[in-house]
Amino acid sequence: FLMTYISSRGRKGTDRKAAILMLEKLLTFAINPLQKAKVLMALISAQFDDVPAASFMTTDKWHKTQSSVNELLSVLETNHQMKVFETAEAHETDDDVKYKNEPINLRGSVIGFVDRLDDEFTKSLQNIDPHTPDYVERMRDTVPLYVTIVRAQHYFERCDLKDSICRIVLRRIEHLYYRTDQVNLHVEAAVADLPSKADSSIIPATAVGNMEAIVHNLCTYLYLNAEPLLRTRAMLMHIFNHALHKRYYVARDLMLMSHIQENVHQADVNTQVLYNRALAQLGLAAFRLGKIQESFDHTVELESSARQRELLAQGVSQQRTQQLSPSEELLQRQRQLPFHISINLELLECVFLTSSMLLEIPYMASANANPEARRAPISRVFRRMLDFNERQVFLGPPENTRDYIMASAKALASGDWEAARDNIQEIKIWSLLPDCEEIKKMLAAKIQIEALRTYLFTYSTQFESVGLEDLSAMFGMSKNKVYALLARMVYNNELQASLDEVSGTLVFNMANFEASSRLQQTALALSNKVNSFADINERMFELKINGGQMPNDRQQGGADHGGKQQGGERDGRQNQQRGSNNAGGNQGQNRKDGGNGGGGQRNSGGNRNNGRGRGQRRNNRR
Repeated sequence: FLMTYISSRGRKGTDRKAAILMLEKLLTFAINPLQKAKVLMALISAQFDDVPAASFMTTDKWHKTQSSVNELLSVLETNHQMKVFETAEAHETDDDVKYKNEPINLRGSVIGFVDRLDDEFTKSLQNIDPHTPDYVERMRDTVPLYVTIVRAQHYFERCDLKDSICRIVLRRIEHLYYRTDQVNLHVEAAVADLPSKADSSIIPATAVGNMEAIVHNLCTYLYLNAEPLLRTRAMLMHIFNHALHKRYYVARDLMLMSHIQENVHQADVNTQVLYNRALAQLGLAAFRLGKIQESFDHTVELESSARQRELLAQGVSQQRTQQLSPSEELLQRQRQLPFHISINLELLECVFLTSSMLLEIPYMASANANPEARRAPISRVFRRMLDFNERQVFLGPPENTRDYIMASAKALASGDWEAARDNIQEIKIWSLLPDCEEIKKMLAAKIQIEALRTYLFTYSTQFESVGLEDLSAMFGMSKNKVYALLARMVYNNELQASLDEVSGTLVFNMANFEASSRLQQTALALSNKVNSFADINERMFELKINGGQMPNDRQQGGADHGGKQQGGERDGRQNQQRGSNNAGGNQGQNRKDGGNGGGGQRNSGGNRNNGRGRGQRRNNRR
């Protein structure tokens, strides 16, 4: 029956459920390890074939398939003479009953079974609502699945199957890199009692209990033995894990030395998603350490895009100008990560906007000394939000994260650092970070510094000097910190001033400014606009009084059509006169013929002009 099923597998009209029942019954009649291994491989394949192509494996079916895979691994672990790999020769004989534990190679793919089992688990998580108890219940299968992966890794190490080892090690890293060490230690405790644990050469006994060393050894093995794609993915997961545990400098150096950012646009979609996740986690790690500029640099590209969910594989972003076909939308939904792996987008946006505020507000205030500041914003997203907020007629109390940050930005721009600090610390999203209180203290210190810088940039043109003690009392900082900050600003040419250590004051140099106050700057701008307006008015007036011609054009025309004198009399043509004496508006031409008076003539439109006498013609010439 086993040979018959294998030959009929995949054909149309095959009853898959009946085949599974027959294989399960056949497994009970297996009398040796060879027969068990063959039946189990056929049974696992049949169980995977019973899943519809556009759906996912139900929980009951998945549990049965996992038990079959574990049973196959148990058979292979207890019978070292049997090896299952993809390139082995087919063993299709009827002498399985006579098998006496001789060394034998079977054609099969244990790594394929484990990969498919893991993929079906991920599909089920993608299709379950994460806010229901069903999702939590399904998550309980994570640890048994991880144990199965570790058992498969030990088997591949014993059989020295290099390709399968690299693939299974990558699967193991995928289950570890996004979780904290505290959670991973509980997961690793489940594999501590495995009998095949001593066979592992990748993770030595000294690394047991140290999650950083375990992840490092797994990634290092892939760096040395895997193909480029697997190495890249392992590198990105390693960077993510370092950044998650606040090892920012290690993660940053690993990112820079790997040069992944230079070729990531040529990688597949899943690798690009991993790269985006690593960048986002690097930004969060830098922010937790107080590296505001570095945090902004890591997150600005993601937050400036309108496709954040799609870039992080956490949703499908529909745009007005882009309509996805059903097949493309289905493909994007299949790429989505499970909910428990995703990065909180609201937290990422809060970190980005807070970093932008601490950088942008002092930069805007320095427009007095740097005229290019307003034309080249540091963060266009933040500047756009701030402009929109300022245009609002009525603003109520802050309700969400953006409102709190905008209110804090306005308070910071006016030098009210206490209000800015209170608004920032009112944001509830900070509680999602493990070191919440430390981050709030760090933000309070940063806001004090940036408020002092903003105050000096804004009002530097209004003072001749300012005392260090006054600044220290105003911003709640020690005198030494204020002195160090002012010295750095003067050294970097951010302030045109000098420090007087004897009197303890900061003396401003007003001669280096084009205008000593904001009122003078506004007056100069208004004066330039008035001059331009007056110049335009003069030009328009000259065009009007000269018949649509500039003075130069009129003088040139007068020289070309000057009159001539012949026989004591002037014989020439008179310029065309404006207006018309009749309703048609056509113009008549007056001709001077000797000494006779001008009579009426008929023009081309059929109108007649009345003749004029000598006196009237003389008056017209005048």
